[in-house]
Amino acid sequence: MVGVSGTYEYLPLKIPFRMTMGIEPLEMEDWVEIDVFYDEEMTLRREILETRKEVAIVSRPEAADANWEVLEMLAEFLPQRFPSRFRREGSMLFDLTIGDTYDINDKSLDPLEVIARLIQEDVCVMMKVDGKLRLVSGAVLFPQRWHLLEKMGMDMRSIHLPVPLYADVIGSAVDHFMNRLKVDKPVWRANWAIVDDPTLFQPLNEEDIYAALQGNVKNNFDFQNHNGDVGSRLYTRCERETLVRLPRSGAILFTIRTYIRPLTVFESRPELAKQMVRAMQSLPDSIAKYKTMAGFYDVALEYLQRCAAQSTG
Repeated sequence: MVGVSGTYEYLPLKIPFRMTMGIEPLEMEDWVEIDVFYDEEMTLRREILETRKEVAIVSRPEAADANWEVLEMLAEFLPQRFPSRFRREGSMLFDLTIGDTYDINDKSLDPLEVIARLIQEDVCVMMKVDGKLRLVSGAVLFPQRWHLLEKMGMDMRSIHLPVPLYADVIGSAVDHFMNRLKVDKPVWRANWAIVDDPTLFQPLNEEDIYAALQGNVKNNFDFQNHNGDVGSRLYTRCERETLVRLPRSGAILFTIRTYIRPLTVFESRPELAKQMVRAMQSLPDSIAKYKTMAGFYDVALEYLQRCAAQSTG
């Protein structure tokens, strides 16, 4: 199954729950990550580009220069950070794993599509438009319950309108931070959810999201008759996001990397299961619903409690 493994890279548990930005300083050598799922996920990304490109890659005219700036940064970064996978000769970038070659000076290329073909991360670009930072472009092939086309042109508060507590608790802080983000001070953050579908490409429109907030979600599995296989049918979906101010355009680049893990990994990690139980129990009901757990919260919690019971602590 693409993108599913038995290790946890990112699982940001806040106990008790607090709505915070959760940002950490980013070392630029860790800007982009490549793992054992690179080949599988890049194959999937190419399939999505062939079949759903119109919803996966979107750009407004004012984003053109920033899009190229991102590609140029990657064309410099990737061969230095991953020399066994990428090589740079003049304006030519060679993907040694897949065999593709890109001329970074070829302006007939779509820079966002090239980016989507190079890395596992999705990317979004925000720029000042009419006095506010707005989403102006993106290559989002692995969306988690949102739709790039719907969000295009929105500011941060509008983008996060369906998120419970966002506007009241951290909306102003996020706006302030984004406006003050410095080129030499990149950051990263992470989030998590429990899902019953490990599919990486999961766009939802606003109507679907608001239905989830009411607990009206169609589950992919009958958790009332699960026959004990909850751990293999539920997954944590974690996102690692980086925020970088682009030096030339002044735009802000988001990268979004998705990791999916089956709950079965908690069977061998009871201490982590114990933390997960405490984190889930402290979630406000609105947040639990937003994370689409309404249909299986109880069975997920029960399963994790059994895993935690193996702890000696």
